[in-house]
Amino acid sequence: MNKKVLILKNDRTGDLFVSLKAINRIINKHQNQQIYIFLSNINHKFSFLFPILKKKIISMKLNFIDKIKVFNYLLLNKIDTIYILTPKNFYYYLPFIFRNIKFYAITIKAKKNRPSKFFLKYLHKYVEIDRLKIKKRKSSYEIQESLIEFENNNFNLSSQSNLTHNFKYPKEFVIFHYKMNLFNNLLKWEIEKVFDLIEFLSKKYKYVLFSSEINNDLISNYFSKKYNQFDFLNNKEVKINDKNIYFLKDIDGYNLFDVIKKSSKVVAPEGIISHIGYFLKKPVLALMHFNLNNRQDFINQIISCKEWFPPNNYEYTVLKKDFSKSIKKLESRI
Repeated sequence: MNKKVLILKNDRTGDLFVSLKAINRIINKHQNQQIYIFLSNINHKFSFLFPILKKKIISMKLNFIDKIKVFNYLLLNKIDTIYILTPKNFYYYLPFIFRNIKFYAITIKAKKNRPSKFFLKYLHKYVEIDRLKIKKRKSSYEIQESLIEFENNNFNLSSQSNLTHNFKYPKEFVIFHYKMNLFNNLLKWEIEKVFDLIEFLSKKYKYVLFSSEINNDLISNYFSKKYNQFDFLNNKEVKINDKNIYFLKDIDGYNLFDVIKKSSKVVAPEGIISHIGYFLKKPVLALMHFNLNNRQDFINQIISCKEWFPPNNYEYTVLKKDFSKSIKKLESRI
């Protein structure tokens, strides 16, 4: 029996989608081997993306119990190859201990490198995300793909239907996403300004479908009283007016993936929605805001953009606290 292949990928959902093409290369390269993936508990809902992989669930923070689980798994199983796609310090100690396993890894070059030079020599192969470099820098998407030497990278999503609703999407629509941290905490916009933004989008597109990462009564009530709604948890549509605007309440997992797949354009804060849109080759406009207090803040944000923003169909715009200025900027980008 062939030895197993292991992928270590327990991080945020946006990070998971940044690694999807790299994971797919691993699947294609090791077609005749059993492949296991350690996913974070928050990403288990997206495991439909790779149905042939065996899943193990641990926390994103990799607590002490999780470290024991990973260590014991390596100790008790015959493993040929491990891919470290989540650059956590603990994972870089493993090649030093398990020297009969080939480790491929994403590493970080920064003011404090991950890992140190000592542990680099125990990796079979690694590619480096250089956070000190600003110009002529590849995105994390491209860097991760280069870790796996395999040309054929066709992505084959399971044809099995995982939809849990009967909502009929319009033929053409823009998908928008509300994120409290951006609109309320950083921009300091009142909820009425978010309403105005949604109305602005509805003048540019015939249909607007929007979601929210905050699934609580307060936020849902704001949106539900203002717009038509489809409740994905209860598979129920509530129509309150003739506007072509729908709040997609409690949408998640395959349903979320599917609505983005059917959309015409994605307008959303940088994160899970924008990265899914990029992966599905949709035109994406990522909404950003930076608190820039000095030149170093500016440099840090440039570095962040270089690392996470891929080329081609992924654009971004920086929103202002002044709502009218933000709308003016969006006029030329939407």
